[in-house]
Amino acid sequence: MKALKQFFLVSAALLLAAGGLVVLLDPFYHYHGPLPGLKAVVTKSEYQCIGTIRTFDYDSVLCGSSTAENYNNRWFDRPFGARTIKAIKSSGTTADLCYYLQEAFDTHELKHVFYSLDLFALDADADTNFVNDDMPLYLYDKNPVNDGKYLWNKDVIFKDIPYLLAMNLAGGYDEGTSYNWWEDKTFSKQEALSHYDRRETVSAPLPASVYEPKIDANLDLLVRLITAHPETDFSFLLPPYSMLWWDNAYRNGQLQEYLYARRRLMERLAGYENVKIFDFQGEETILLNLDLYMDPIHFSQKINQRMAEEAAREDSVYLVTEETRETFLLHMEALTERIVTREIKTLFPA
Repeated sequence: MKALKQFFLVSAALLLAAGGLVVLLDPFYHYHGPLPGLKAVVTKSEYQCIGTIRTFDYDSVLCGSSTAENYNNRWFDRPFGARTIKAIKSSGTTADLCYYLQEAFDTHELKHVFYSLDLFALDADADTNFVNDDMPLYLYDKNPVNDGKYLWNKDVIFKDIPYLLAMNLAGGYDEGTSYNWWEDKTFSKQEALSHYDRRETVSAPLPASVYEPKIDANLDLLVRLITAHPETDFSFLLPPYSMLWWDNAYRNGQLQEYLYARRRLMERLAGYENVKIFDFQGEETILLNLDLYMDPIHFSQKINQRMAEEAAREDSVYLVTEETRETFLLHMEALTERIVTREIKTLFPA
């Protein structure tokens, strides 16, 4: 009996110690931000984004899908005088990212929102329930009862905490590179083409009645945030997808859908005083140069840096205004026509 009692006492002590270690170092930042003297090491967006949004000290948010992960936060901090964190959801829909932004607005006064606006995100369901069974719900639901899944998680204790400490002890870790993935990737024409499985046939374009309601419903989500927070400046950055992506959209019958999405977002968002739109999607020196891509959609970090620098320029040639909006739209329509009828034939002659 005494031995059994000692066993339970030792087991309880070990459990308390393990849970206490997780609370103290908190690699997912569920309870607090980084400890004094420790850098924030954030590499797992689905596990760490919600914690950083709720517990970090910041005044600006950079949000988007994987096309936004390779920004360095400092590229926005310096010119805008901001303290920026990332809110990232891989293949994130508009509803996903608005969920993150609402969480940020609930706990912080935001000076800036830098939003990487993907066209395909405007085609998703606008009422998607972001926090679902595919996510680590114990980090999202604000229910301490199920925190045991975090406190006594062997991967957290034996992988995430050691990684946090190792990255701090090694030195040289740049906190601005949160969720960054570009360093071990190859960007080249050959690599981009190897990830493009081109359809042999071309589908008929979808009728506008199919995609208009979803696109407008997603834009409604953004408009609500913009109008609810007139004190916050919103900068929407439209990332440049490669000519392969546009060819794929054409062959899937979605080219007109995405051109419509561009038109509607510019029509609906460009008129607000606290909104700026920077359109990089028609930049031919980028999307026609496949050496800048690792696949049809993901471009090198140097493109992220260029976009961040342009977003800080008052006279940027990529800034869309009500006066220049139609020029941007007509240019993209003409460029995509050229891509699918001429440029793509240099890669696929048959």
